[in-house]
Amino acid sequence: MRAFPLFVRLEKRPVLLVGGGEMAAAKLRLLLSAHAAVTLVAPAVSDEIAAFVAAGRVNWIARSFVDSDLSGHNLVFSAIEDDALDMRVSVAARDAGILVNVVDRPELSDLIMPAIVDRDEIVVAISTNGGSPVLAQRVRAAVEAAIPHGVGRLVHFARRFRGAVHARISDHNSRRRFWAGFFDGPIAAALLAGHERQAAREVIRAINSKAVMAPKAGVFSERLIDATNVDLLTLGDLRALQQADLVLFDAGIAPAIVDMARRDARRQVWDASSENELAAALAGGARVVRLKALANNVVPALAANAR
Repeated sequence: MRAFPLFVRLEKRPVLLVGGGEMAAAKLRLLLSAHAAVTLVAPAVSDEIAAFVAAGRVNWIARSFVDSDLSGHNLVFSAIEDDALDMRVSVAARDAGILVNVVDRPELSDLIMPAIVDRDEIVVAISTNGGSPVLAQRVRAAVEAAIPHGVGRLVHFARRFRGAVHARISDHNSRRRFWAGFFDGPIAAALLAGHERQAAREVIRAINSKAVMAPKAGVFSERLIDATNVDLLTLGDLRALQQADLVLFDAGIAPAIVDMARRDARRQVWDASSENELAAALAGGARVVRLKALANNVVPALAANAR
C-alpha cells in the first residue's frame, strides 16, 4: 500500500487553495462540500469561483502565492496549472511540514485525491496512486451502480439504534451477528423501500427478543483455491472471506489472499490444533472459512503466513 487511505473531517478547518482556474474551481467545490474554511490565493479567478467569493463562501486573496500564505493552514491544494509555480507551492508546503496536493502531479503531492462515491453517510474513495485517474473514474462508476441511493438511510437508522443494541447485546460477536442480520434481512429491505416505521417496530422487537441474545449456529465454508494468485479468487471465495470471523488456511496460501478477509477476523494456519479451534468457533456461532490449497500449489510453510 503506497498511500494510506484516510478520511479527514475538514469542517471549519483552514485549507489553502492556490489557483483560480477551472481545476481550482473543481477542488473548491469538493472542499466546500466538506465545509472547509477555504482561503484561495490567485491574481484572477473564474466566474464560478467569483460567485463563491460573492456569496461569502471562500476568502479570496487577489495576488500571487507567497510562502507566508501557508501560515495557519492544515492542508494545501495547488491548482495553478503552471508546472514551475505548482512546484514552488509544493516545495514550500513540504518545507513547512504541511500536507499538499498538486493537481495532476502525484510526484509533487503528499495527498492523492481519489475518485469519490458519495451516498450521504456512505463515502467510497478510489485511488490509483495518481497513476490513472481515468481508470479510477471507471471503477467509481461501477461502484456507484452497485450501491443503492437510499443506503445512507441505513446508516442513520443504525446510528439511531446503536446504543440500544449495545445495551441489550453485551458481547462483540453477538452484536456483529445482530447487525449482519439487520443489513442482510427484511428490516433493511423495508427501510430502503421507505417503510421506516415498520423497520423501527421490527428492530425494536429484535432488540428486545431473547432470541437475539442466544448464540446462533456457526457456519462453516471450505474453499479450494489457487494458493498464490489472488486474481483467481471467485466472487464466492471473496464473499466467504469478507464474512468470516475466523479464517483457517494452509501454510502455503499467499498472505495477499488471507488479507482479503475482514481486518478484525482471526487468522490461523491450519495445524494439529485447528479441529478444536474450528469446533469451538462454530459452537460460539462464528462464521469460519477453511482455505485449502490446490494440490499442485502446496508449497513449504512461509513464516510470513504464520500470523
